[in-house]
Amino acid sequence: MSPYRESRMRATRFDAFIARLLPLLAFPTQAVAQTTGADSPATAPASSPPGGGVAVVVLVVALLLAIGVGVKLYDLKRKRAEEEASLQAQISDALLLDRSLAGLPIAAFATGSLWRSSPTVVAVKGAVPTPELRDAVMRVVERELSRRQPGARAEDRLVVDPLVGKHVA
Repeated sequence: MSPYRESRMRATRFDAFIARLLPLLAFPTQAVAQTTGADSPATAPASSPPGGGVAVVVLVVALLLAIGVGVKLYDLKRKRAEEEASLQAQISDALLLDRSLAGLPIAAFATGSLWRSSPTVVAVKGAVPTPELRDAVMRVVERELSRRQPGARAEDRLVVDPLVGKHVA
């Protein structure tokens, strides 16, 4: 079977499905309850304005807009989380490649908001044996941030602990 004929058959089935749903979309503008002959009033009911159908359409459009905005915000959040994870990995790789810093218990944690206007903050946590190594770690992190994401800033949360890296016997 040719691809054109197959897609045409699919379209025909879809059209038939939609045609069966169309009667469900018709909204009555006036409804009268059925009662027994003895209970029915002598006067005819007043006609209601056709605003009910318009209200339903407005409600459906508002719900579709709300769903669309929610999906867009979720997508932005997911993309931002991927960028933060990528930045953390790049900084960790740079720290591991520096021979003087290899083996130190240091980690970088990137956080940011959903909006681009606020900068990404990278918190560098861990322990180093000397203040000189602390400065070296922050220089490496600053260098990577300036290369990868110029608007980001680094927070120094390193602790100087002379016992780090020394094995206690």
